This record gives sequence, structure tokens and C-alpha cells, in this order.
Amino acid sequence: MIESRRFDAAVEVGIAAFCAGEKPPEDEDVWERLTEAGVEPWLAERLLIFLPMAYTRRLLSDVTYPDELVTPGGRVELSAEPVFVAALDRAQRAGRDEVERIAMRSAEFNAINNALYDGAELSDLMLGETTLDEDLEPAEDGDGGVPSPRAVFEGFLHAHGVPLDGGTKVDAAIVVHPAPAGVVIAQIDFAVSHPALAEPWLVESFAGHGPTWRDAISEGVNQFRIGALHPIVDGLLRPGAAPDHVERERYDHPSGAFELVLGSQINRFAKGPVPSAGPLLDRLLEALRAEPLTRKVHGLRLFVEYHDGRVQTNEVLLDSEQWPGGEAVVADSQALLAHGWVAVRIFGLLVPVDDA
Repeated sequence: MIESRRFDAAVEVGIAAFCAGEKPPEDEDVWERLTEAGVEPWLAERLLIFLPMAYTRRLLSDVTYPDELVTPGGRVELSAEPVFVAALDRAQRAGRDEVERIAMRSAEFNAINNALYDGAELSDLMLGETTLDEDLEPAEDGDGGVPSPRAVFEGFLHAHGVPLDGGTKVDAAIVVHPAPAGVVIAQIDFAVSHPALAEPWLVESFAGHGPTWRDAISEGVNQFRIGALHPIVDGLLRPGAAPDHVERERYDHPSGAFELVLGSQINRFAKGPVPSAGPLLDRLLEALRAEPLTRKVHGLRLFVEYHDGRVQTNEVLLDSEQWPGGEAVVADSQALLAHGWVAVRIFGLLVPVDDA
């Protein structure tokens, strides 16, 4: 099987370029959106060609399609092109508006449409190969300017000796957000599934921005590495694998004892030192005693943003879901700084302790 997973993020970036604006952009506009944000030309070219072809196959699945492109230099086998394989996989999960926006610009879609206009039936159609006027640029080693957060996540886990077997599943998906010219914004949803978790999936989301996709994705990945990776590894996936990167403390709850495995506090925007959010976390843990907890591993995350002492963003998640009781505690607490902007994020796992 060819390695297509490393282009999962690149495909999302390509989709966003096709879907930008109220009207479908011209190919030149898609190319500029990609390359100006750091997508290497060989990858941008493949996204521009392969995404419409993949989405046509999703939209009109009854047609028989060729597995080759014809170029001046010879034939290109689509199933051996990782970017095409990644695009085809992603197309299966696309919504109708997205499918139509991208598929309808392909030469194959136009050929099928003309055949239907002439009276053909979809199930009887067998398309010939698409012919390109120029050869594809040679694919280069690496990610083409769009790192795959999933591949990076798996690399982190491998470095900590975490086996990804049948009981442990991980994912990291990118969500592209609108941004001003010259800037790109990537939200990365890191997800873990493990039998010990209270819910099927634990999800932690981080955002990054910058002039290129490499900058934006790298920022989001680094925030995850600092704040959430090590509690997930040391508290869930391989206890004891990252002891120097977490803090542990006992937490007594009416349902039984837990160990709180905390990552580093992430501070943003402040121009000077930021006080510890430990006292606020203690108040949250006190309020948590009123909530029922199973004897499973629970995730707890605090994100709060202040401006001149006023709360601008208040998000407390318990098992990746909004916890209103926790947000009420934050709203009733004193700001960490009285002046300027500051945002603080803390993530930890509550791991059951067997006192028997």
C-alpha cells in the first residue's frame, strides 16, 4: 500500500483553496492560494488536478474510470500517486456542497455530462484517459510544505515507545479557518481512543497561524506537544514514559481516588510573567466533586482568556465536552492579570487509583 496518509493535511488545504469565496475560483487563483502559502509547486499541481478527479469519482460513482493519466512523457498510474489516493479517500467523507463545488470543474465531469446529454446511461459509461498538456512535476521527498499532524503525532508516540495496537487509536485532523491575506490559520484536532478512557475518544484542539501552512501547523503541533502530549502519554498510553514533563498529585473524589496528571501551563499574549493558574485549577477540582465520575480516565481542560481583567473566552472541558459547572467557577474567579491580554491553557488526566 502506498503512503498516502502523509498528505491528509495537504488535501484539506487543497479543498479549502477550491472552496474559498462565494463563486468557484479559477485554477490560477487556486494555484496562487496554495503556492503563496508555502505549498510546493509539485504538490500544488497534484492537488489542482487530482482533487477534481477524486471528487468526480465520488459524485458519479456508477461510471467506470481509468486508472491512468496520459502525459507527453508517458502514462501516470493514479493508484500509485499518494496525493490522488489521499484525495479519493477524503472525497468519500465530503458533504454534497463540497463535492459539487470541486467535482464540477473536472474534465472528466464535463465529459460525463456531455455523454449524458447525448443520451448515455451512467452505468454504461467507460471514460477514456485524461490527457495533460504537460508532464507532472516530479514528486519530491517530504510533505510538500504541508506537514501531516497525524504523522507528527504518531512520531511523538513512537519516540516515547507507545505501541499503536488494536486497543489504541490516534488521529490528528486539520480544520482550515478563514484568515486575512498573507496569513493562514489551522486548527488541529488531536484525538485518542483507548479502552481506559471514560469516553470513546478524547479530543484536544490547538490552533496555529502564520504566513505558510508549515508555520501554522508547526505552531499548533508545538502547543499540543507542550500542553497535552505528555499527560496523554504518561497518564494513559505508557505510564512512566514522560515523568519529567508532567506533574502528578492525588485527587480525592466521592467516587474514589484519582491521580491528576498535569501538563505544562501554556501562556499566550502576555508581555510579562503570568501567575500560575493553580489556584483556579484547585477551585475547578473542588467543584468537580459534585459531578459523577466513573472509574475510568477522564480528561480535564481549562482555557481562559482575559483582557484588562475581563473574561473574553471561558472554556472548560470535561471528557472533551463543555462543563458548565467549571465555566461558572472561572466566571466567578479573579483574573490572572489585571491589565492587557493574557490567555492560559491547562490540560490534565484524572487516572483512577486503586487503594486496595
